[in-house]
Amino acid sequence: MPTLRALLPLCILAAPLTPTNAADPPKEVRALEGTYTGVWAMYGIDEKGEVVKRASWTDTLKAGGAEVKGDRAFVSWTCEQVFDGAKGPPRKSEGKEGFFLNKDGTVGDNYLEMFGQTTKVTKLSDTAWSYATPAAAQELAALGFPKGASGQHVTVKVVTTEQGAETHRITRLTTATWTDKDGKERVTQFVSLQGYHKREK
Repeated sequence: MPTLRALLPLCILAAPLTPTNAADPPKEVRALEGTYTGVWAMYGIDEKGEVVKRASWTDTLKAGGAEVKGDRAFVSWTCEQVFDGAKGPPRKSEGKEGFFLNKDGTVGDNYLEMFGQTTKVTKLSDTAWSYATPAAAQELAALGFPKGASGQHVTVKVVTTEQGAETHRITRLTTATWTDKDGKERVTQFVSLQGYHKREK
């Protein structure tokens, strides 16, 4: 089964900058609180280097407990994933999402925190965000790449309103380089993860 690092996209929200008391989480952070449900598919390569579906699942993500610590304001989230065709209990994970705080008390850049790593999220427009992360060896292995492969992920999220529900549509583009069985260097760029989170409450 693929690793969590390879699987888990996050809800990314942002909002206008407003001053805040350091002891009181800003409204932009409280806006992250809620329950989201999602449907996802992950893609990798087969032995010929062709893109194939590697896994699909549904998930439920719950974000809450807005707080301020130091120069950050954030919520904590937990996620349960149920993989299609898999037996046993849901896979669970946790992390944080929030904003760095500016010196004047306004919220600054959005960020994600997972597996002890913090990733800055760039706001592209009022409804779109993006971030880049290196593709770890275990992630690439889960996608079907051989040992020694290297790569980069770029994730894009667009927020829409669909049938009255806030919906986060997320796509991850992966660029990977590896050496095939014949010793030839190969490079590919493909959609490795796609799905959505819909706010339930």
